[in-house]
Amino acid sequence: MNSRLMDVRSYSHINEAQRDHWWYAARRKILDRVLSEVHAEGVPAGTLLDLGCGVGANLPMLEKYGQTLGVDMSPEAVEFCKAQGIENVTRADLDHLEGVPANSASVVLLADVIEHLDDEGPCLQAAYDALAPGGALIVTVPAFMFLWSPADDFAHHRRRYTAPELEQVIAPLFAIQHLTYFNTFLFGLVLAGRATEKLLRRQGDDTYAVPPPVVNQVLKTIFGAESLLVPRRKLPFGVSLLCVARKRG
Repeated sequence: MNSRLMDVRSYSHINEAQRDHWWYAARRKILDRVLSEVHAEGVPAGTLLDLGCGVGANLPMLEKYGQTLGVDMSPEAVEFCKAQGIENVTRADLDHLEGVPANSASVVLLADVIEHLDDEGPCLQAAYDALAPGGALIVTVPAFMFLWSPADDFAHHRRRYTAPELEQVIAPLFAIQHLTYFNTFLFGLVLAGRATEKLLRRQGDDTYAVPPPVVNQVLKTIFGAESLLVPRRKLPFGVSLLCVARKRG
């Protein structure tokens, strides 16, 4: 999530949630499997960039695949990371990536970031410039505007995407290899929950609340099982979308 829009006082809360919450934990498992497939296919030498890294929850997973750098717009987020002992982070505008050399990255991850931006184009162009030829772009975003709820307002989302909409913003720069919905197994449960949020006019500020341990573990197991499907299969619907694309050349 793009931390520039988050209340600085909530970073500790966000850090706890992104470490323990079923959604974040299962998404990391899926991204880990996707990265494993991407590296098996081959990537150029370079750094793995986590753009919009926030509190740095994805960095330990990325470090399994090589030298990693987290980038965030928020100096407070970078300061929080360093206070937690995470040193491989830097502050930069995601539209320009000051200090990141061109053609230096093997992989760029944008994990639920571009839906926060008024215009995704400059950020995707900056990712393109940073990637070495043949480098991989991995993007996740929330899917379907009919799933919009107070949680999206609280998170300062600008939009949710359909697969054609995500393809439309990525394809002009990158060669898309794989585009799929995910968080499919829990789609009905999430749809019901979003409808309840709207009906009860909830504020969406419980987004980071970790459920009771048994519930959290069950949901993490169900969602995490999609790691066996998402890297290679095209799921027809889901709460989120994932795209893997390559820089041509």
